[in-house]
Amino acid sequence: MNDLLFYPNFDNVYFGFVITDTEYKIIEYNEGFMYFINEPDNNIRNKKLTYYFPDMDKTIFKQYKISADCNKDYCIKANIINFGGKKHYLFFFADFSIKYKLIDQIKYLNEQVYLHNEMFNKLKDGIYITDEKGKTLYVNDSFVNLSGLPRELLVGRTVYKLIKEKILPNSCCAKIINDKAEVSTINNYYEGQKCLVSGSPIFDSNNRFKRTIAVVRDVSELDLLMKEIAKEETLSLSYAKKINTNDKMNSDEQFVSENKRMKGIYKRAKKLANFDSTVLILGETGVGKDFLASYIHNNSSRSQTGSLIKINCAAIPEHLLESELFGYEEGAFTGTQKGGKRGLFEEANDGTLFLDEIGDMPYTLQVKLLNVINDRKFYRLGSTKATKFNARIISATNANIEKLIEEKKFRADLYYRLNVININIPPLRERKEDILLLARSFLEYYNNKFEKSSFFSSDILEVFLFYSWPGNIREMENLIERLVLISDKACIDASTFQEQVSNKHKADLLKHKGATSINKKLTLKEQINMFEKSVIQKTLSESNTLKEAAEELGIHISTLVRKKQSYDI
Repeated sequence: MNDLLFYPNFDNVYFGFVITDTEYKIIEYNEGFMYFINEPDNNIRNKKLTYYFPDMDKTIFKQYKISADCNKDYCIKANIINFGGKKHYLFFFADFSIKYKLIDQIKYLNEQVYLHNEMFNKLKDGIYITDEKGKTLYVNDSFVNLSGLPRELLVGRTVYKLIKEKILPNSCCAKIINDKAEVSTINNYYEGQKCLVSGSPIFDSNNRFKRTIAVVRDVSELDLLMKEIAKEETLSLSYAKKINTNDKMNSDEQFVSENKRMKGIYKRAKKLANFDSTVLILGETGVGKDFLASYIHNNSSRSQTGSLIKINCAAIPEHLLESELFGYEEGAFTGTQKGGKRGLFEEANDGTLFLDEIGDMPYTLQVKLLNVINDRKFYRLGSTKATKFNARIISATNANIEKLIEEKKFRADLYYRLNVININIPPLRERKEDILLLARSFLEYYNNKFEKSSFFSSDILEVFLFYSWPGNIREMENLIERLVLISDKACIDASTFQEQVSNKHKADLLKHKGATSINKKLTLKEQINMFEKSVIQKTLSESNTLKEAAEELGIHISTLVRKKQSYDI
């Protein structure tokens, strides 16, 4: 009986016992029993149990309520025991009030779980939750819709088994369990969508790893949002939509560059936009001469009154060039259309005439062009009536005009007439600051156009900076379009780029002192340092003194000296 008295569970306030003889006289009891009676006296031995429970002599098993003011439910269980050779009664008392509290608590928790599930199910993003061992605990409705997988196939099973059975293509949660850190992956669910999955580990109050939670988002929806933003801030959209169109738009929103020289060029172009002086734009093929012409037109009042008409002097056959430029009257030559035809010069009236590749204009037509500029009028083929010409002329070429003049292939007087304002656009290899900016812009545009979700690896960004870009911006745009189309994976790496480069330029790329790191995975800091080094090297090569270079870079000369030593320049 002493063992019974000191049994630890019997000291619980909700559980008590008492031992009586056959006359119900109390022999032993525990402290827990005092909870069930209204008795201030702690010594109740030799008192009758029936004093507290009058019906005890009628039954030894019954549910009782102590009193009206206590409001506690309990039950009594009686057993007959032998003690010292004599019969005794052992009564156990159990309070049921905690049961109702627990029931209320369970109801509350169940309601909370229901509300949480309902909230998760209202999200458009999928939710996937596992325990610390990878067992799937919960998936919301959006995940079921995105993945195409039924809930009963997932819940209760580990992500490792689901991957092994090819139910899940990959698992962000498995990587979280392994790394104990935030993880992002791209999952292409077999029966569902291609999704971006971002997950995090969950720790309890003692910092013990307990759960993983992954948020699953449809990549196509995310891309649409990102590309809508990109449309407003990237240069690629202007190349795709503006050149050779009559759309009216603010060119300030299209021009994107971090190069100081380019910023100066466009600042100057905007300033001169509303003056009708002729402009000659020089630069290598693909540097953006046509875009600059469009920028000048869009920032001028002529964008409100007329169109930008582009003429590629090298693309029109020589025997058709005159009729295309000036138009013709009906019957001027065999095959003319009824009523004649307006020429491009006439179409450009009140707007801007852009003569691209002016260096390739036939020598005989150069005289007529000079007369048009001087007289501000021209004649259709077969007509004696002059047509007024009031368009602004912008011309461009990648040729050395002065050398063409020496070779008698271009008229000096026409050159001086066209060259009132001269703008020379530097090649892309001299504008390192713009390379990654333009590459990102074109990638965003073609991802949107072809409904892809491609992205650049760090090694290809390094190659972009090393590459000489002989075809300049046009080459970059065409190459990135091709990379987006041919890449089998979302990540476009350096090896894919090298496959698309000609053998000549591929060899030049490999000779570069930085080419040994093409296949190295670069951190963000390494890429920034590499870019900074290239900018400093270029500025130093164009400056006469360190002081001049420091002023150009906008840093103190001591900072420049320190960076020179750090980068071993």
